[in-house]
Amino acid sequence: MRKISLWLIVGLMSCLGAKDVFYAETTKQLYLDPNSTKVIGKLLPTSQVKIIKETPTRLLLGIEGYTQEGVDNAIYYVVGKRILVAGLSKNSGAKLKVLATQKDPETKNVYNKVYVELYADKGDMTPDLQALYKKANDLYVQSCSSCHPSHEPREFGANQWPSVVKSMINRTGLSKDDGYLLTQYLQKHSKDFKETK
Repeated sequence: MRKISLWLIVGLMSCLGAKDVFYAETTKQLYLDPNSTKVIGKLLPTSQVKIIKETPTRLLLGIEGYTQEGVDNAIYYVVGKRILVAGLSKNSGAKLKVLATQKDPETKNVYNKVYVELYADKGDMTPDLQALYKKANDLYVQSCSSCHPSHEPREFGANQWPSVVKSMINRTGLSKDDGYLLTQYLQKHSKDFKETK
């Protein structure tokens, strides 16, 4: 009976902790404070965030990722791959907290694991990453096979997909937001991507 109670408590705590984890469904504008009108960056679709608190119109988001040392305005999903979590304007005023530092074994570049809290407007967030990936895959199959058979996501590397998508996006009729979603999906399913989070 004690084992069952312990497992029930652990399970409930896991669920409660997980409820604050969400993924951006679209590109979200980022702000330093809940009342600011000055956009200081953008959060990309499929990026994982924690919702720290809510105001009537905005959410305070906890964003984690990697910056290449000396370049604090691009937050990447993993070390060595140009999979953007968020892009910040130069001199944005965002206070990035460095959690750890590591060297990319392939490029020898130094990356900082960082955490920052920024505001975004409410809406367009989901706890279901797989639903976002399904939407992106459906967009890809429908939009990117009219001229030629669509490439398998594993045909290109994570750093190659943005250029491939950019070269074809104008022929598809996809919105800019859908293009970002598609790029994120293809990068996170590419031949050289390995989930490390």
